[in-house]
Amino acid sequence: MHIFRGKAKRIFRSLLTNPILIIGYWLFCYELASLCMYGRVNNNFYIFLLCIVFFISIITFTTIRIIKDREYESKKSKTWKYISIVIIVAITLFYGVEIYKSATNYGGKLAWTIERLKNERSVEFEHNNIYEYGVEGIFEDINKEYPLPKKLYMASDFKLTFNADGTITSFDTFVYGKNEDGKEETFLIAYDKNKSQDITLRLNGYADADYDEDKLVEPLIKTVNAIPVQQTVSQWNESKYGLVYYGKRNWGYNTEGIININEDGKEHKLEHAASEIIGYTVSIFVSGKEEELIPARYHLIGDPNWSKSNTTPTQDHSKEKQQELTNNNEQFFLSKEVGYRLNFVDKALGSSFYSLSMTVDGGETWEVINEDPFNGTIGGPSGITFLNDQLGFLGATRPSGNEGELYRTDDGGTTFNKVNYTPHEVKLEYTQSIISPFDSPSMPYEKDGVLNMLVGQGADGDYNSNSSALYQSKDNGETWEYVKEVTSN
Repeated sequence: MHIFRGKAKRIFRSLLTNPILIIGYWLFCYELASLCMYGRVNNNFYIFLLCIVFFISIITFTTIRIIKDREYESKKSKTWKYISIVIIVAITLFYGVEIYKSATNYGGKLAWTIERLKNERSVEFEHNNIYEYGVEGIFEDINKEYPLPKKLYMASDFKLTFNADGTITSFDTFVYGKNEDGKEETFLIAYDKNKSQDITLRLNGYADADYDEDKLVEPLIKTVNAIPVQQTVSQWNESKYGLVYYGKRNWGYNTEGIININEDGKEHKLEHAASEIIGYTVSIFVSGKEEELIPARYHLIGDPNWSKSNTTPTQDHSKEKQQELTNNNEQFFLSKEVGYRLNFVDKALGSSFYSLSMTVDGGETWEVINEDPFNGTIGGPSGITFLNDQLGFLGATRPSGNEGELYRTDDGGTTFNKVNYTPHEVKLEYTQSIISPFDSPSMPYEKDGVLNMLVGQGADGDYNSNSSALYQSKDNGETWEYVKEVTSN
């Protein structure tokens, strides 16, 4: 036994002071720290395998040598023994700290792996056909295993794709709410049919919860239940479709694609709007062809807090009500006699053509003064205003409704030029990515001799409670300078 212990100590000392083994140990620690920080298992696999083979070979070779009483390790000086120990300790401490950093405060891949193991769950996805179960089936499947708060809010948008047969192929959203004990709970929900047949659920995230009623999940579920989804997509005859829900949205007077629907599925498509169209909107579209084919944008009506949209009054309505509609997105009166009006001319592939008319007799007669004020096609007009008989502005939306443009005239509408302004960039707090969310300019207005313009986020806006960027111009709208970000509150 004494001899065995003696040889074991000699083997250990010999390995500890072997310079080749120390180099191999350093390489192993370096690759291990790299793996913990960046992942990339495939890149490091062969290096780890080589290190293991190397360690086994050195240990085997050294053990055989010591057992045969070869005095290899005894020839090494005490100084080198101490140096080798210091080197090994230094390597261990240095890379140990690096691995620790990668495992804490989301400092590396290891931290995310640990977080995923702690909080990621899989849920069997049974109700995976949107024609049969809508989106309610998604939340039912989750609720069976992980009870959801009764009142859910979205911290991000709800996006879903499905095939022509109704099979759901992907979706993702981030929802939160308070459970029965009043404790906040979050659920990052994702599904990709190509990766897994189960719903991936991540718990205990950070939602920056503000409990904004405009981001309720309930209108999404009820609206999809009312929509004849299969009938809606059959008009396009494509293989893949999408569904998106951003919460409550303000479409202004743009009626393109807007469909009012009640809980019984009765539809009423808007042709003209008598007031701003505001409501929880569920949009169904053809994936990849949003610019070509106008999405079907459904508003569930019935609850006055959920939707506000009306058709243009008929001639039987009162004169007072008609007067309220004098100035809207397509018509503007500078005075009682002088007015301007955008006229719909034609439509093709989701884009529209407009001309501009002018009246000097209070609307009795109109004369076209510009046959193409937008210099091409647009999705729809988003506003018209004239500050005097020479300076005026027109607003336009893209066919998708996600972006807008502004056009300026300084010759009374004879010619228009597109207004350019430097997009304001913001850094997202948690992803550190740079985005330019403000892309939908509204009509400029004058205050204290300066023109002001709010640039919103369009139909897809969800940054900072759908805030806007304020720009100002001191040269009648030729150039614009960013001032600050403003919220609607």
